[in-house]
Amino acid sequence: MKKATIICLVLALSLIFCTYAAAEDLEVGSQINAVTVYPGSALTVRTSTVKLNPGAHKVIFSNIIPEIDENSLRASGSGTAEVKILGVQLKKEFLEEAPAERTKQLEGQIQDLRDEARKLQDIKKIFSEEKKFLDSIRLFSGEQLPKDLATKMPTVKDLEDTLKFLDAKLKDNYFQIIDVELKIRDIEKKINVLLNELAQVSGSGRKLKRSVVVELEVLKAGNLDLNIAYLVSGASWQPIYDARANFNKAEVELISQGLVKQATGEDWANVEISLSTAKPSIGGRMPYVSPWFIRPYQPVPSPRPGRWAMTKGGVSDSMQAEAFYGQESATTVAREVEFKDEARVEYAQSEAKGLAVVYKLTHKATIKSDGSEYKLPISSQTLNVDFEYSIYPRASTYAYLGSRVMNSKDLQLLGGRVNVFLDGDFVGSSSIDTIGPGEDFDLYLGVDESVKVKREQIEKKVDDVLIAGIPAPTRKTTFKYKLTVENYKNKKIKVILFEAMPVSQDERIKVNVANASLAPKEKDWKDRKGVWRWELDLEPQAKQEIFYSYSVEHPRDMQVDGLSSAGMLTHYDSQVAAF
Repeated sequence: MKKATIICLVLALSLIFCTYAAAEDLEVGSQINAVTVYPGSALTVRTSTVKLNPGAHKVIFSNIIPEIDENSLRASGSGTAEVKILGVQLKKEFLEEAPAERTKQLEGQIQDLRDEARKLQDIKKIFSEEKKFLDSIRLFSGEQLPKDLATKMPTVKDLEDTLKFLDAKLKDNYFQIIDVELKIRDIEKKINVLLNELAQVSGSGRKLKRSVVVELEVLKAGNLDLNIAYLVSGASWQPIYDARANFNKAEVELISQGLVKQATGEDWANVEISLSTAKPSIGGRMPYVSPWFIRPYQPVPSPRPGRWAMTKGGVSDSMQAEAFYGQESATTVAREVEFKDEARVEYAQSEAKGLAVVYKLTHKATIKSDGSEYKLPISSQTLNVDFEYSIYPRASTYAYLGSRVMNSKDLQLLGGRVNVFLDGDFVGSSSIDTIGPGEDFDLYLGVDESVKVKREQIEKKVDDVLIAGIPAPTRKTTFKYKLTVENYKNKKIKVILFEAMPVSQDERIKVNVANASLAPKEKDWKDRKGVWRWELDLEPQAKQEIFYSYSVEHPRDMQVDGLSSAGMLTHYDSQVAAF
């Protein structure tokens, strides 16, 4: 009995030993299933399903195309196997021969694109010749008739019809040329991406093959979904918005989208996409805080040719740390595995991770590695608005439609461009700054031509003479202006009118602003000296005029900056315009 027990024990130990001894390196195929895109890079997650027996294993993810940040390598896994992940590293091998089949394929694709670009160049040349011909006909039609066509004098109506026809043809010609140029630009981008890959595959010298090796200790046999994550450059995203305003319903639908493009060398086919505001490529340590010394000015000699000059700003503020890995994510090195259900939302799910905001898209997307731009939906919210017009006639003769609105309490908006649609029609572009959850902000919806604005100088008087023609030691200039706002809409509107009055920064310059014909709602608006603000309610087809005057007195021999162009917005005044 004891002998039989010993034999069974020996057989069991032999089986275990043979199982461990049979363990070997596993080169596996993999696919990208998740990507987190940052403003200048991307964190790629590759997955492979492997069947494992107990023992030590090295799982090799081969043929990694892009250059990756080795410090960013992470591994995780889940499945029925009980596994310990001991480490993950990048392996580089040099190949003596280039993969000829891929080289031939890339060269063929590049040649096809160049042939297509050549055809488009020929089409563009034809359109350009057509434009020259139309310009020459318009010149003759507008000034004199061609001699070979002057058999009789055409009527005025014939001439007008001819000019209208030419204008329509020229517009069509213009848009055709623009369309061809955009297609050529896209082809050139694709050619550059293929040339970069071709240089990596078939360049001179030995070729580099990259692989990621994951070391495992398998305690219990089973299947494992093994993930590796790594950071690559050549990818970016930026926010873009559509604001769809309904004037009658007094509401705006604000749609947030991420504009994503990448040229990493790997296509992202049907993958989960997250968009993050973190910048992992920026150093995470704040710059050295040095003392600030001031001393008498000494001219700095110009840098000699071939040498770098210091930039004006010194150390960039952007070097302040921003989060890369905030809370633990799916790319953290795994020690235990578990399955979790993910919440489903209509648009992206926004979450804070450390100092960053991450938008996790609910639908998978495909983004090719050709530098093309892809719009991915992030969020949508309907904002109740009280429309009002903001005008600053000193800087612009347009009325800007907008409203003060409140952002959703669970959504952060990043600064970006806004495409504005008013009652279904595209009317222009605007922008927003970064907006926090639940924060009020001004949403500008472009200009409205049905609200007219005008600023007129109606009087300018210079007084620099004493009695009997004797020059005075000072010069006094008096200005009088009229501001006009007209409402050509068929409904009542609210208008916020701004005007900047002159403010002296020198005790020798005396400024006296007379009372306006209509008192402003606020002076020194938001502590901005000299900025006046009116609130006007204009009935349909109504007009409001405001008169004001001011005088500036200064020494006769002093030239005052901005006074000679008092009716225009100067470079200095542009700071006031950015309200």
